Amino acid sequence: MYYILDCDIPESENGEALMRIGNTFRLGGVRTWKSGKRLNPERLTFSTPVAIEFEPLRGYTGPPVELLDLGIPLMSERLQRAVVDAGVSNVEWFDAVLRNTKGGQEYPYKIYNVVGLVAAADMSKSEWESISGKPLVNVSFDELVIDEARAAGALLFRLAENVNALMIAQPVRDSIERAGIGTVRFTAPQDWMQV
Repeated sequence: MYYILDCDIPESENGEALMRIGNTFRLGGVRTWKSGKRLNPERLTFSTPVAIEFEPLRGYTGPPVELLDLGIPLMSERLQRAVVDAGVSNVEWFDAVLRNTKGGQEYPYKIYNVVGLVAAADMSKSEWESISGKPLVNVSFDELVIDEARAAGALLFRLAENVNALMIAQPVRDSIERAGIGTVRFTAPQDWMQV
């Protein structure tokens, strides 16, 4: 079984975000983090740990989210350990620290780059559309069906048909749950909609 791994940003009762994380898209020679390609070390112009601002809003006093897969992808160190403990080996990791702009606390994080895109969507059974007409990179899904044979046992990958889908296999979910991390979401493919 495969799931889309995600994490919600805490919100107020009115639906307003309770934090902002300053993880812009570009970082020292890297423009895109979702290509599935290994980063060229000769072009990396940033040093680690990368300091990223975490701004609590509206009186929020909790920690940052475990996972932010927008802009520069970020994962807490404890989530990264659970992923690695599950046997995931196709990810490049870079040290980062999230700094609370109000309280000064620092949280150890990892910037991550998933190496490899997997065309695992069963397009004949999925409900989808694509502006380009091609089933690659930015397909909008109303219902996603994964062909597990095409996933070929991969533990973690970006879906080639929509790179915003960070796919994990059951052993990765089990490892995250064993680590006691209850702040991420495991969405079944058929329940995931990306427009």
